Amino acid sequence: MVRRFHPLAALALACALLGVASNTSAARTLKIATSVPAGTTFIEELKKAGNTIAERTDGRVELKLFPGGVMGNDQAVLRKIRIGQLHGAVITANALSKIHADAQVYSLPFVFRNREEVEYVRERIDPVIRERVRSEGFVVTGISEGGFTYLFSKDPIDSVQDLGDARVWVPQGDEITARMFEAAESQPVSLPVSDVYTSLQTGLVDTVAINPSGAIALQWHTGVNHYTNAPLLFLIAMMVVDERAMEGMEAGDRETVQTVLEDTFERLDDITAEDNREALAALESRGISAVEPARPPEEREWEAIARETLNNMEQEGRFDTELLERVRGLVSEYRARNDD
Repeated sequence: MVRRFHPLAALALACALLGVASNTSAARTLKIATSVPAGTTFIEELKKAGNTIAERTDGRVELKLFPGGVMGNDQAVLRKIRIGQLHGAVITANALSKIHADAQVYSLPFVFRNREEVEYVRERIDPVIRERVRSEGFVVTGISEGGFTYLFSKDPIDSVQDLGDARVWVPQGDEITARMFEAAESQPVSLPVSDVYTSLQTGLVDTVAINPSGAIALQWHTGVNHYTNAPLLFLIAMMVVDERAMEGMEAGDRETVQTVLEDTFERLDDITAEDNREALAALESRGISAVEPARPPEEREWEAIARETLNNMEQEGRFDTELLERVRGLVSEYRARNDD
């Protein structure tokens, strides 16, 4: 017996199919959270990127930014992405390590000595990081350099021995840095960023590791007198978008989003580098004096402590040993080609 569709049923099916088709190409607003304050160059550049994306996709894709940490800390933001309340975020490498441990490979202590080394390694390792984060359901749409952090302190620190008396702030959840300072026999104090300014004033901490522009933006420079002129670690953040949100776009729109954001982050890297140079000069003009550790003896001793800490954590299975050794090998390769 041949079954025939009722005319109304056929009409309902056609409408449903049309609905599926229209939903596929429906406008999508990507909700992106970050702790970076509103009004900063970083946010303004992301706004420009959003305008460009909207224009090139004829309004099918737009960015809606939630700056200044209004969506909570990085861990809270990741939870909101997983339940669909947000689509993406710009978050630190430390937070991203909860998605995939290898995301923090650029921000390990005393791995790099200058930005040129970072760029040499990034050219070869960025694709690896993107793929590994993608395997956890997130698309990396941009990698942002925050520059090197330095030790800013009330008392001068020019040796590992000086660290023994220091009360050093470490970010909450940053086990690597905490363990490194413990190995140097200092006193790491774990606090959220929001508590550091007050803690510097009260003496709960007297030493912080931060990039120069951050020291000014957060007013932490008002609680210190010196900075140790030896790069500690390189700050990296990444903009990640839920893979489901990206797959919900037309292929051409996905490519537009990826291209525009990557171009924006590449431009931001150069802007950030210049901002940090200017900030360091401004700090020195305000009386924050540079402390020069003895090179190479002290520099090598600090690097040795960091290497021992990382090696111990490798043995605990906290890192991909092969990837970290590849990064170290690339750094050595660069130094062999460029060091006098």
